[in-house]
Amino acid sequence: MAAMDKQILATTYPRHLETVRQRYDDALAACGYDAVLIGAGIDRLQFMDDHHAPFRANPQLTQWLPLTAHPGSCLLYRPGQRPVAIVVRPESYWEEPPEAPGAPWADATDIRVVATPDDVPKSFGSLPASTALLGPAEQWDAMKLTGDRNPKPLVNHLHFQRACKTDYEIACMRSATAAAVAGHRAVADAFAAGDSEFGMLLIFQQASGQTATELPYPPIIGAGRHAAVLHYQHRRQQRNPAGSLLIDAGCNTLGYASDITRTHVLRGHDTFAELRDDLDARQQALCARVQPGVAFAELHHAAHEAIAGVLCRHGVLTCNAETAMERGLTNTFFPHGLGHLLGLQVHDVGGWQADAAGQQLEAPAAYPRLRLLRTLEPGFTLTVEPGIYFIDSLLEELRAQAAAADVNWDRVAEFHPYGGIRIEDNLLVTANGNENLTRAAFGS
Repeated sequence: MAAMDKQILATTYPRHLETVRQRYDDALAACGYDAVLIGAGIDRLQFMDDHHAPFRANPQLTQWLPLTAHPGSCLLYRPGQRPVAIVVRPESYWEEPPEAPGAPWADATDIRVVATPDDVPKSFGSLPASTALLGPAEQWDAMKLTGDRNPKPLVNHLHFQRACKTDYEIACMRSATAAAVAGHRAVADAFAAGDSEFGMLLIFQQASGQTATELPYPPIIGAGRHAAVLHYQHRRQQRNPAGSLLIDAGCNTLGYASDITRTHVLRGHDTFAELRDDLDARQQALCARVQPGVAFAELHHAAHEAIAGVLCRHGVLTCNAETAMERGLTNTFFPHGLGHLLGLQVHDVGGWQADAAGQQLEAPAAYPRLRLLRTLEPGFTLTVEPGIYFIDSLLEELRAQAAAADVNWDRVAEFHPYGGIRIEDNLLVTANGNENLTRAAFGS
């Protein structure tokens, strides 16, 4: 994970912990619980093997302190009392055990180190009769703990509040952004030099200083046609002959993620570069509209309007933008949502909630699968990521419709080898507008 400035940690974490404790106090009181036990999760062996699957800590725990590599650990919180963290640090010569968190986390939390997960229950003693258990069921099974596991009213309450970030969380995300930008810069140079997708993956990891298991998600590195696969998962080892590259890659700091996408175009591919530049300008215009009181679904609709204009200006569509919107033509070229909440998880939770009780917001009929429906508030962190793609299956569906007459199929064929474009920034909603964390880290 990326390093954090110690002074920033020392000044922001105590206030963060106060906020988290207050949120849990409110949630526990509202849901009738006296305490909560939060589990990190446990190591899992791969099927028919003695190797463990990569460990991902429960984000509900890493919000309290960065136990990102400590399977079996727990945190017990009783309102009005100091949190107690039981950190599992195995005595093993097979692997190097992870360190327990030091300052500032140890200054505010009673951290008790044990050697095995079996030692955890005796370390916190008997639990209050009304204790909620948050975390994977297999951890509670292994500990033989009964009780209310992940009670939905409590989870809803906590997830709704998680959208608003503290200064500590924002500082973590700035750090994750800086690490990712270093990786993106290195990949841009490697692409210009003709490196392979696989080579660029290794270059991203080296430049960002994060291993595959530390990254918040597997990077998407798609050259040419591979950019038309939204979550392209392979990394070809052949050196790259394509004129374009889409890289979607973020980093992790203390459990908090960044999520950045850029599309690069080689010299000599000017027509596609112009399309990319136009979308980049429209993306920045959409970012400028991010502010408190804006319903994200309305911003998503504005993205479709902007993309309709781009497709018309570059000759992909022969009708005007208004007609393209009326006929739903942009859905073929922009089939995903404009963005999502970002934080402890890349696709952070609570994006569909109307309130802490768990009432769900209704998605617009035209856009039923958006990840974010809430009205933006100060403290929200989110992505803004419009795209234009030339996806074979969606193009074939469009060819069979009457609206196919509004498409310049020769122009589509010209852009087809490049796969697609996505531009993604991470934004913090402020009291008067927003701060673009990604552009600030890039310096533009």
